[in-house]
Amino acid sequence: MNKVRYIRIISYSKLFGFCLSCLFCGSFLFAQVQDFGGGGGGGSGGGSATNRLNQTARIGVKTGIMKWKSHLIYSTTSPTQIEIPGEVWTIGYAQGSGKYDYSYTDYSESAGYSTKSQSINFTATEFNGRYYFGNSFNIPFGYAIYKVTYPDWNYSGVTYDIEYSITQLNYGIGNEWTADWGGYFGIDWYQTGTILSEDISVTHKSGTETGATLSEANKTATEIKPFTGMFVVTYGFGF
Repeated sequence: MNKVRYIRIISYSKLFGFCLSCLFCGSFLFAQVQDFGGGGGGGSGGGSATNRLNQTARIGVKTGIMKWKSHLIYSTTSPTQIEIPGEVWTIGYAQGSGKYDYSYTDYSESAGYSTKSQSINFTATEFNGRYYFGNSFNIPFGYAIYKVTYPDWNYSGVTYDIEYSITQLNYGIGNEWTADWGGYFGIDWYQTGTILSEDISVTHKSGTETGATLSEANKTATEIKPFTGMFVVTYGFGF
């Protein structure tokens, strides 16, 4: 039974990889002949590249489609971004904040294991860029500062304030279309990153602290890995 399940997982993984490859290839080919503004496929517009070149600045929103399955930072904070667009390069700044609720397992000698709920506060600050191949196909990249705080986090009757901040180098692959009338819409099919630095602060607030509770508090902060996700959506207007 386990062997059959393992084979199914492998088959689903291969199918997913094949579909993702087709999506990337299809989006690249589509970007060469089609344009959100109407120019690339024989319309009256000049194409996304020309439309970006004709803009001085633009403002928009970056967000994920589903939490955890998409990019957790973007789906939680939906940062606002201000950019200077160009035909080949776009540079910008993004900032946002939001709250995420999750559950974790607590333990005490008297009650044993139990499930508790916790709200996490996210703050995102990014300095971003894009390099375009043609009208819309592009490589997004950037330098990000992400802060995660766990206010009044409790474990085994001991309460802490936990703060975790990282700097992360982001990079990915995507498409972005700019219309003749100024609007733009993009999808980063995949974005990942590399943590450059991290800082953890654990403040004891109440309860009798032990080595086990302090260790668990530090472990909770470091459970967050480099933020990675798929289908990151950006949209906005340029002028």
